Amino acid sequence: MGVRKYSLIIAACFLSIALWAQKKDFLNEELEKQQEEIGAAYFRLSEFKDGVYDVTINYIGGQLFMTGQYADDKFKIAHGHFAYYTMEGVKESEGDYFKGVKVGTWKRWDESGAPLPDRNYKEAPKEDPSTRKEDSNKSTQAASFPDFANYVNQHLKYPDKAVQAGTKGIVYVAFTVDATGAVKNAKVSKGVSAELDAAAMQMILGMPKWTPAQRNGTAIDSDVLVPISFE
Repeated sequence: MGVRKYSLIIAACFLSIALWAQKKDFLNEELEKQQEEIGAAYFRLSEFKDGVYDVTINYIGGQLFMTGQYADDKFKIAHGHFAYYTMEGVKESEGDYFKGVKVGTWKRWDESGAPLPDRNYKEAPKEDPSTRKEDSNKSTQAASFPDFANYVNQHLKYPDKAVQAGTKGIVYVAFTVDATGAVKNAKVSKGVSAELDAAAMQMILGMPKWTPAQRNGTAIDSDVLVPISFE
C-alpha cells in the first residue's frame, strides 16, 4: 500500500472564530464560571460577532434558560435583546438592555405561560451609525499563521502503522494561541485513532509562534480549532 497523502481542511482564520461560537463554560447557580461540569447548574455557549457576544445559557440538563448579547467578554454588560425561560420551557420575560440597563418594554409571563403586565423602562438612546461602523472596524481579528497549509505538508507525518492499517480521517485539534503567539493547552477535540491523533498533536505542539488575535489593536489569547485530514 502506497503512502497516502495527507491534507489540511481549514476555513478562514483557522476556524478560531468558529470555535468561539462553540465555546462552552460551566456555571454555578449564581451564573459564575467554574472549571468543571461536576456540580454545575448551567452551561454557557458564546460567540463574538458584530461587536457583541451572543450568549446562550442552558440548564445543565440542556433546557434553554437564557439568550442575550453582551458588550464585554466577561459577560457583565448586557447590551441587546434578552429572553429568559423556566426549566419547563416557558418563557418568563423578554426585552432589551442598553449598556447594562433595561430599556423599552419588557414582556412577562407566569409559570403557566399566561401574560403578566408589561414593565416599561426608558427608551435606549439612539446610537450614531458612524460610531457603530467605527466599532465594527475595531472588532476582534483572529489568530493566524503564515502559509499554514505548507507548514502542515512539510511537518505532518503519516504514521506507518496507520498507513499499513488503512486508517484515515480528520483529526480536530483545539488549542489556545496566547497573546505572545505561543501555542498552549492543545488537545484532540475529535480524534480518529491513537496513531493519527498523536501525529496531529505532535505537529501542532512543534509549531513556532503564531500571530496572536487582536481586539481593538491589542494582542489577546484566543481559541483555535484546526481539522487535519489524513487521506
